[in-house]
Amino acid sequence: MVFDNSMIAPGANYSAEEGCFEGPEKLLEIWFSPVIPKNENANLRQIERHVWDDMLATVKCTVLSIIRNPHADAYLLSESSMFVYPHKLMIKTCGATTLLSALPRILEIAQSYCGYHEPYRLFYSRKSFMFPEKQVGPHRSWDEEVNYLDSHFEHGSAYTVGDTNGDEWYLYMTTPAAELNLPAIPWPKSLLYPAATTTTTPTIPMRRDETIEILMTQLNPEAMEAFYHRPGEPAGLQGGRRVDLETGLAKVYPDAKVDSYLFEPCGYSANALLDEGYYTIHVTPEPQCSYASFETTIPASYSHAVKNPGKGRQHGYAESVCLLIRQVIDIFQPGTFTVTYFSSHNDSDDDAGGEDDSNIGVMMEAMGRFGGYKRKDRILYEFDGYDLVFGQYKKI
Repeated sequence: MVFDNSMIAPGANYSAEEGCFEGPEKLLEIWFSPVIPKNENANLRQIERHVWDDMLATVKCTVLSIIRNPHADAYLLSESSMFVYPHKLMIKTCGATTLLSALPRILEIAQSYCGYHEPYRLFYSRKSFMFPEKQVGPHRSWDEEVNYLDSHFEHGSAYTVGDTNGDEWYLYMTTPAAELNLPAIPWPKSLLYPAATTTTTPTIPMRRDETIEILMTQLNPEAMEAFYHRPGEPAGLQGGRRVDLETGLAKVYPDAKVDSYLFEPCGYSANALLDEGYYTIHVTPEPQCSYASFETTIPASYSHAVKNPGKGRQHGYAESVCLLIRQVIDIFQPGTFTVTYFSSHNDSDDDAGGEDDSNIGVMMEAMGRFGGYKRKDRILYEFDGYDLVFGQYKKI
């Protein structure tokens, strides 16, 4: 079945119905174990749409629109986004959605349709909720979420990052079972993206698994005016395109394939694909619960490259990341924001070279200089196979 984006009806924003909408998302990412490609169905992208619809019903959200490229499928949801690659799946949902309730169904789908018997790695993260009393199980507390995940996985670890007296960021991640005997993350493109061998060759270097997430609150009401539906204006995809152009979001990654959606009476979501990477944006503009998130796996150096960096290639990449963050926060003008920079590493990184050979210490140093904001926290975590730089900022 071919999904026709032109048939989408204007959406309804849940905050108008519930009084205050829970903007901070729950994010679940699952990497499945590679399978020797003898089975042509060993590809999550080949799973039919109705199967995903059934799974998403468990989460309490629906599909609004879909875009694709040779590497991934991006599903714009009634409450956030889903990205499907041949061997990995990322779902991000907001509101009172029950994301983790869908985990057993996701694992069942992966095994039944693709032969993936267990995940290689799993990541679950979220910011502290604005209205935790509105959540339902298994999301009523971080302890409940961790207990639920522990009941499914033997190799999981849970972390609380940030000021325990303020906004916290939570992370749960698993490590690969020793008996899998698989290569360190990231895997070769031939395993992660088999479609690339029969289509176009990627132009972005994606050797490093890298994610930048910017979570913003207390947004400037004047900057939020663009995210309200206007009388006589088409909502849905047409309204989303107007928002992209008016706010400057279209300039963040101008070469990306973008799918954006304006809700009624307000609210905005967008997915974008650029070769092997993606970005996703979600905005709740109401003053009493304003929130925006920006997440990307597209290397910042692709469109924010720094010419003649003063301290060499690694500092140049860090400066590119800071330029990207600056561009995003200038659009939303938050009173507070949190940045997480999550990057894989392996033993060969130090000698491999390449533009994406960024240094986590340099990133740690760079994430402290944003004019007009005071840094409240800057934390470095070293995990099995990954590094995390966490920064928290407040407007001066």
